[in-house]
Amino acid sequence: MTAPRFTRSTAPRDRMDYSCWDPISIDGYDAQARRKISLLTAAIKDYIDGHPFSPSLVDDGIYRETLLRHFNRCITPDGSGHVFGWRGLCPGLRVRPNERRKALVQSGHGKRGGLSGALSLFLRQYDHVAGQFEQYLLANARRSTGHEARLRQKSAHQKFIQLCEEAGIQECEWPFCTRRKGRESIRQHVDRFLELRYDDIVGTQFGLRAKARSHTSTGYESRLLACRPFDIVEVDEHKCGFIGSIGIPTPEGVRWFPIERVTIILVVDRWLRLILGYKVIFRREASADDVLDAMNSAVSHEAPRNYCEGYEVSSTIGLPDQVVQSLTQHGFNQVLFDNALIHIATEVSDRARDLIGCDFNFGPVRRFERRATVENVFGGLERLGFCRLQSTVGNSPVDPKRQDAEKAAVKAQLHVKEILDLIESVIVDHNKKGAKSNFGSNPLARLKAARHDVDGIGMIFPSLPPLAPGVAGLDVSVVQLVIRGSKDKGRRPYFTFEGEAYTGIEMARDWSLLDKPVIGHVKRHAISEIRVFSRSGAYIDAAKVMGRWRHTEHSRQLRKHINGLIQDGYLSVGYLDCPVNRYLELISASVRHESTKKLGISKKDLSVVAASQAEHGDQFANEATPPVEESSTDDIQSSDLPGQLAQESLSTEEDEFLDYDELTAFEGVVA
Repeated sequence: MTAPRFTRSTAPRDRMDYSCWDPISIDGYDAQARRKISLLTAAIKDYIDGHPFSPSLVDDGIYRETLLRHFNRCITPDGSGHVFGWRGLCPGLRVRPNERRKALVQSGHGKRGGLSGALSLFLRQYDHVAGQFEQYLLANARRSTGHEARLRQKSAHQKFIQLCEEAGIQECEWPFCTRRKGRESIRQHVDRFLELRYDDIVGTQFGLRAKARSHTSTGYESRLLACRPFDIVEVDEHKCGFIGSIGIPTPEGVRWFPIERVTIILVVDRWLRLILGYKVIFRREASADDVLDAMNSAVSHEAPRNYCEGYEVSSTIGLPDQVVQSLTQHGFNQVLFDNALIHIATEVSDRARDLIGCDFNFGPVRRFERRATVENVFGGLERLGFCRLQSTVGNSPVDPKRQDAEKAAVKAQLHVKEILDLIESVIVDHNKKGAKSNFGSNPLARLKAARHDVDGIGMIFPSLPPLAPGVAGLDVSVVQLVIRGSKDKGRRPYFTFEGEAYTGIEMARDWSLLDKPVIGHVKRHAISEIRVFSRSGAYIDAAKVMGRWRHTEHSRQLRKHINGLIQDGYLSVGYLDCPVNRYLELISASVRHESTKKLGISKKDLSVVAASQAEHGDQFANEATPPVEESSTDDIQSSDLPGQLAQESLSTEEDEFLDYDELTAFEGVVA
């Protein structure tokens, strides 16, 4: 089919706007070629503007037919939605693809020649075969149901031959008339297909990482451009590429075990590439509370870690407040999240937005190019810190740097405190490292210069006002509670939180609170005491937990884990016993009998202990963990350890006290 030939009166008007045509460079041509291109350029402009053909062009070998031919080359579409434009004047440039029109006639030595363009001619003649073959290639490339997981050249050629047989192609016709039945032509066709449909099949053919990276370096600029500090902030989670260890004290000494990979949440400023805050997690997955802790660290510029006995405060943690002493709490204009469920939780989407005064941008999951700054920071932390440890897990299971990371972690005895110190040191190095993105300076130096207005541009920081009285910060969770009690049974006002009862001196006296909804402010890392407010906002009391949980300070996550063990029958705690102590006794006994391989300690238990040590310091392990006596463990078999602990922890008197919450143990005596 011959391409249409246009003149200036029949050509589409949108193609003849030569002011939008891409320019060309003629520096690589000789003088004669440059003169011809210049004359053709002026002649085509005059022709489009309606001027008559100049006879003087004939003297330079440019005839009317020459002008029309180059005019049609310039207005030919290039396949990308544009026309070739002035590129059509370049000699040797093919503006139309090769297309065979003559019938297939084999020629040459052994009748192997004369078949150029056979596949394109065949697909034009048998369009139904072309459509079915195209659907097959796309379905395999997208890993559709019922198709292969990857587009293979051999499978594609077999499918093509099958379609030809079903279409009734004779043995004397192409592709059956050749020795390899068009195998090389199909291979080239599949390669072209993968190039043309790359955006549709990159994820299924080359992996999600390649798909995410393909969205970068496209030439389009992001509409989210940061122009000052605290303008745009990126938040994301990352599993650190190393494994730590935790020591469990036993009568035979401390036994070391590998723990799960550590997860870190970073809050990074896009303009300065500065780490504003972070949170270290020892659990398998992060939660909404962890995101709030990381954002609280970024707003308050403090390390999210409680310094108890056994911890030494570093002189410079590397966060902004340590460098700019006058820096107060600051908000952000926009925070970039992915669409993970923890990010769209009410605690994060409502409270954090109201307290910080920013807008949330929820981008798609696994599209790291949307948060390129924080992802680059993660890569730098891995290369410069985490992957240098002997207990590194590398970048993949086949990474040669991964040499039995669990065994290396136990051998190195990398303590929880040392893990936190390592993460903080890497953060300090990043915030104090110069880079091209900061014009050779480091993020903290640029922040300090902006704070003191060194460049004289009048930088105004988005300072946050002090919290209003009664407003909880990001380190405090706001929960809805209901006051319970009974005058008839003598049960004074109380409420339950995470399966335990709370009351206070003032609350216990106020019978008017019964069945009233109240608001509780809970510090997530220390839930022994909860501040209670009425729905109108009036302060009621500071309620404390009753019963066995009052002995040791603990976090919300630790109580959930221990209560789960109690409900499942793996741990039994008496009324006068501390659940934390009993839990640690169970772990110590499990470690002691680990050699029997009948009862071991789970990774979840190890991660809970590691998180508690990180929150409350070594005091949690040293003071809250009683030594395991020889007499208490020698007679315990590993196979019935949970049941044995349950029987030991309950006595007749303690069984009566277990009903104390309902006050039924003494009803018969009173009667």
